Amino acid sequence: MINKYLLLGLSIAGSALLAQQSARVEFGRLQTGATVSFARSSAGEWGIEITGASAPRIQQPKPARLEVYRADDDIRQLAAGYETVRKTAAGIDARATIAYGEGVAFHISDQWSLSGAVLSVRRKVEVAGNAPGGFDSSVLFTVDPSIGWSDVNYLAPGTLYGDPTYDGAGSPGGTANYAARRFMMREDILPAPLFALSFANGTSVAVLDPAPRGDTTVEETPAKTVMTDARFQFGALGAWQASEGAIEFGFLFPGTTGSMGGGRGAPVAPPGTTRWMRRYHPIAPGVAHSYQVSFRFGQNESFRDVTRDTWRWAWNTLKPPVYYIDVEQMRRVLIDHLESTAATIDGRTAIPFVLSTTVDDLQWNWTMVAMGFVGKNIECADELLRESDRDPTERGRKMRQTGLAIVSSLIQALPTAPLSGAGYDLKTGKPWEPEHDWLAPWLRNATEDMRVLLRAYRRERGQGRLHPEWFDWVKQYCDWLIQQQRADGSFPRRWKRSSNEVAEASGTTSYNPVPLLVLLSEETKDPKYQQSAIRAAEYVWSNYGTRGVFIGGAIDNPNITDKEAGMLSMEAYLSLYDTTKEPKWLERAKAAANFAESWIFIWNIPMPPDQDDAKLHYKKGVPTVGVQGITAAASGGVDEYLDWAVPSYAKLYNLTKDQHYLDVARVLLHDTKSMVALPGRRYDVKGIGWQQEGWRVGQGASRGIGGHRFWLPWVSANHLYGMAGLEEYDPALYKLLSTKPAAAKTPAAK
Repeated sequence: MINKYLLLGLSIAGSALLAQQSARVEFGRLQTGATVSFARSSAGEWGIEITGASAPRIQQPKPARLEVYRADDDIRQLAAGYETVRKTAAGIDARATIAYGEGVAFHISDQWSLSGAVLSVRRKVEVAGNAPGGFDSSVLFTVDPSIGWSDVNYLAPGTLYGDPTYDGAGSPGGTANYAARRFMMREDILPAPLFALSFANGTSVAVLDPAPRGDTTVEETPAKTVMTDARFQFGALGAWQASEGAIEFGFLFPGTTGSMGGGRGAPVAPPGTTRWMRRYHPIAPGVAHSYQVSFRFGQNESFRDVTRDTWRWAWNTLKPPVYYIDVEQMRRVLIDHLESTAATIDGRTAIPFVLSTTVDDLQWNWTMVAMGFVGKNIECADELLRESDRDPTERGRKMRQTGLAIVSSLIQALPTAPLSGAGYDLKTGKPWEPEHDWLAPWLRNATEDMRVLLRAYRRERGQGRLHPEWFDWVKQYCDWLIQQQRADGSFPRRWKRSSNEVAEASGTTSYNPVPLLVLLSEETKDPKYQQSAIRAAEYVWSNYGTRGVFIGGAIDNPNITDKEAGMLSMEAYLSLYDTTKEPKWLERAKAAANFAESWIFIWNIPMPPDQDDAKLHYKKGVPTVGVQGITAAASGGVDEYLDWAVPSYAKLYNLTKDQHYLDVARVLLHDTKSMVALPGRRYDVKGIGWQQEGWRVGQGASRGIGGHRFWLPWVSANHLYGMAGLEEYDPALYKLLSTKPAAAKTPAAK
């Protein structure tokens, strides 16, 4: 045994000696067939390169890279190759020292490892000596210069999906940054700290922080363009290309970024200039400067494949925990709260458009009543009707009365098509005056809620309750709607009130009518509705889905890439698969689902420790796993809208037997309820069942703060449908996903 370990030690020592004497050390091969090597320059320094197979050559001759800040006009880029490269049992131990000024040196230690398709590094930087200013370090690679900026499709989950056209001009993944050839994104605005490059020949490379921390301080604001603080533990990812140079990509720590837009709360940079947000660690002994970076190399992948495969790599690496809730308790709390918000004026009943979560004062627009999107009055009514079937007591009877009154009030207020709006004023029963964009006749709003009503009509009929007026209202709308379909299969996003005149012509949201038209075709046995649905779905797929991007779900962010577009497209394709059984619709549903789930935060972002918890809307210690980005134009804003899709991901699991979709459904069922006020964890809201609409993550001063403290009907409707819709679809799966395993995690109580 002694001889065995002696031989092993001699072998490692020999390898280390060989590494110092040779000009090249071959580290190993990736699954793609490419070779990872360390090469020594004529100056005696070691660099790293990945070559071979079909991927472009990727290299970094000077892996030890620092930026040192002294003043705005004194920012130094320091770079060096490794002085030593030694093979060890664990991989490669590489070290470099960079001298800076008098008596100051940075000692860089990189531990490289290789497994399958992934190359990883653990970096630690130790500072000897003191100096004013601050520093960051980076792990960067350059792409073969033959590859131009526009030859690459870039991916940052929740922010950028290849085409930046619909991401907003000044957003991190928007057109201004694309034109400037610079995408730099703080990891704390990303659902996973992931950035990927997809090349035209089907190869790809992705960057991931496999152990993100995200710490920041409340003093960190967009107004402070330069900050040095040892407490910063967030990085930045991205790719960029100088006017004369190759594309670079990788990870910076702490997370310095440069953007052509100002981002939320910051001024936009003047045309042609970059707004830098520089974040550094102090140049002092003992500063904690260590992190990990992983690089995944892919091949034979379309851009849609890159989205799916790199996201699942991030998911499997970060392993988002499930914080189990008592589903039945949550369901009861939410439905009781929802019923309590209903208001009746002059015989009209509705769920108010907006209510404060903290005070009893009514907002100026509380009597707005809206269908679909964030208003969801018919869906709220449907949840009340569902609960009434579960509860034969006076509680259930009251919910049934309220649900029926909400539906009849809407039909009375909006009796004919074309509609005079997507809602009305509860005080008058007439269209809201002056005209408000929220209540304009959007394609999404009325279509979404009428689909719910048609499903409720079916369910009620099955129980011997007939509502012919419901069916007639929906059919009248659909008969008008299919006349608005254009030759290419698309529908406009919005019309003028009580008119066929188009107010917004874009066809990006043509996925919206598909499930409704499929249902109506099944009810009437008239194929024209299904034919219309197919034409609309084909339009969305051929124009957007084939490229792996879905657009325009949020009506207040017109034509912006967002998760709701992916969620609604998934529903459209699943509805067509259900009725036709054509495999192409299932494949398209999977593509939309893969896009939509990549907006789910799968890591916990800590609130600033120096912030007063009473001032935070999202409280300290409450997990952020499960929240989702909202739109690409509002990177760093999060809500819980996607928990509506729990039944859809459960259905995908049943149809594909892909365990991952079941894991997504479980996260959406449980982790999305962490900020709902429950007995024992009321937080700072005015009662049990309340939850405000959304929050922000990212920079310290705004992290954990929402744009407002209001509740909108969709909050409860989506939470409830995720549970009720799953139970209706598959009771056994509902029981399975609802069951909390022994010793499972639960959200923190406050």
